[in-house]
Amino acid sequence: MYKQYSGPNEAVLEAQARVCTGPHQTRPLGTKATDAIQPDAILETILKSVKGELPVDQAVSEAQMGAFFAAMTIRKGFPEATQWSEAELAAFDKYGADLAKLMPPEIQFIMNPDRGYKPANPAEKIIVKVVEKILAGGHLTYDETRHMGKAILTGKAKEALTGAALIGQRMNLETYDEVRGYLDAVFEPEQVRHVAVDSLTHFGEPFDGATRYFRPTLFIAAVRAALGEASVLHGVDAMPPKNGVTEEKILQVLGARTNLSLEQAAALIEAPEVGFAYVSQREYSPGAYGIRELRVHIKKRPPWSATEKAQQLFSAPGANYMVIGYYHPGYEEPLLRLIWERGFQAGLVVKGEEGTSHYALRLGSPSTGDRQAVNYSQGFRRVGEGREDFALDLDPKAFGFNYEKNPRLAMASPEAFAEAGMAALSGGRGPIYDRLVLNTAMTDHLLGLCPDVNEAIERTKAAIDSGRALSHLKAYIEKSRG
Repeated sequence: MYKQYSGPNEAVLEAQARVCTGPHQTRPLGTKATDAIQPDAILETILKSVKGELPVDQAVSEAQMGAFFAAMTIRKGFPEATQWSEAELAAFDKYGADLAKLMPPEIQFIMNPDRGYKPANPAEKIIVKVVEKILAGGHLTYDETRHMGKAILTGKAKEALTGAALIGQRMNLETYDEVRGYLDAVFEPEQVRHVAVDSLTHFGEPFDGATRYFRPTLFIAAVRAALGEASVLHGVDAMPPKNGVTEEKILQVLGARTNLSLEQAAALIEAPEVGFAYVSQREYSPGAYGIRELRVHIKKRPPWSATEKAQQLFSAPGANYMVIGYYHPGYEEPLLRLIWERGFQAGLVVKGEEGTSHYALRLGSPSTGDRQAVNYSQGFRRVGEGREDFALDLDPKAFGFNYEKNPRLAMASPEAFAEAGMAALSGGRGPIYDRLVLNTAMTDHLLGLCPDVNEAIERTKAAIDSGRALSHLKAYIEKSRG
């Protein structure tokens, strides 16, 4: 049974979108009398919700309150331009007595950490201790972050404390130790299973899915399996608020099982006729899956929305590789550092379509200065005891893919993606076929698995045209049900 939340209240969500962000991006409420979102109206709405005067579907959830009031507390230490506006000061002065009288103890603590809070259980005790540091604008150690993350995933802490911890971490801008701590809270390094294959590549895509462009990862895994390169994919069926098309939804349409255990997934990776597997977060981290609805209520992505893509579930005795998609610049360096420090042979991060690792069929404007274009790629390869780094804009035209516009399917749905992917693996030429060729070949080339880029393209085409890739996908569907 997964946690159900009241609300969320849309007006408060809009306020959160403005104030629950970083020290230079926050937009104070009520800076103009004509602003649609005024702080006194937001506090009135929160107080009405606490008094039970709003319908359940319009109520301000505890997680919302935790996130909003945490943001207000943290902003006291922000630069002058993003600190409290005059209207916010006036609103809190006006409603201060009501807030002090009506708000529950955990919210009182979030608004004024000096007053303290008596935890109801061991999980809350861990969270409260670190929330005090977060609300003061401080950073956590690796161990503090990991313990806090694991406490949150138990689901035993009050929603307000969880919301305050997660949004506060995002507002304070996570350090590398915090990024690492969140990753290991979800799935510990000690849990990584060994698989008997020569090499293995982890693909980390955004869990919220695609709503615009075809999602090729599943079909790329089948092509790579036909080339003797094993892959593992992981994610969820649906992730709010985007709820886009995911690999799990495509597999469901194709008739495959999507509740494989790690042991069952390992067997499929090791099977020569299959060579890849998908693992749902429901199976390897039920706690993380269970609180996914929380993302709607805190408005912003929680810290582990970036780290969950870097999850390592398996390890091959020979070489291990990782490919991660991202959207927001700034995460590529910590992600590559994680991959390097965990001993991977090569790592690749791509600013691809919709934040995936997927290359668009048209480059568009190239990267300039701090602006990264879609298809920007950065990574490393281990060479002996050294490290070889690279960064580039990948232009499909340089490899014979000449598109004036980046093509899209008429509909973004699991059914449409499944049909298009199967047609491409059956040899049907067109944009989907070209996407599979470009992405498979360029990924393996940049990872160092096929140094000659032309050879990478030709061997990818051969794996598809011969029917071998389709055979691997069909074998996966059949054996996953066995």
